[in-house]
Amino acid sequence: MAPVAVLSQSSLARGAGACSAFSSRRAPQRALRRAQLARVRAEAEVDKAAAGGEVENPESEAARKKAEADRLRAAEKFMVVGTGEASCKGCGYEYLPSRGDPEYPVAPGVPFQKLPEDWQCPTCGAEKKLFVSKQRQVAGFAENQGYGLGTNGLTEEQKSLLIFGSLGFFFVLFLLGYALP
Repeated sequence: MAPVAVLSQSSLARGAGACSAFSSRRAPQRALRRAQLARVRAEAEVDKAAAGGEVENPESEAARKKAEADRLRAAEKFMVVGTGEASCKGCGYEYLPSRGDPEYPVAPGVPFQKLPEDWQCPTCGAEKKLFVSKQRQVAGFAENQGYGLGTNGLTEEQKSLLIFGSLGFFFVLFLLGYALP
């Protein structure tokens, strides 16, 4: 018969406390090792997928795709275009290129960015740097604006007007086809 060890309650409590303290110190190390192992496995799966093999763990593939999509979303930069209009922070005067400024002799059609540096607000005399230039965001990425038939530089509203306007035009043209003898 094998000898049986008899432990007192205090030694059991000490042992349990020491064990839990030891394991609590090791828990972050285990989590770190698990994370490193998962990273190595994911890299191996990516390498295998790039080599033409199938991915073993679809969850890590989905996580990798989600991480890549998040990275690309963070890199998105939409094109912002100045409208040529600006408003004074001091008095609220709005410079409109269609009107120009007859007091300074600025012809109509000159955008705010092309005004001379010594130009001042006609209402309160504020300097040009105290104006807030109005801008609009163009639909699409800034790097893609050079492609296409020139519609990449249009705003969302302008594109909608172009699409639905042309649909309306062709619908009317279609209806006029019935009027022909």
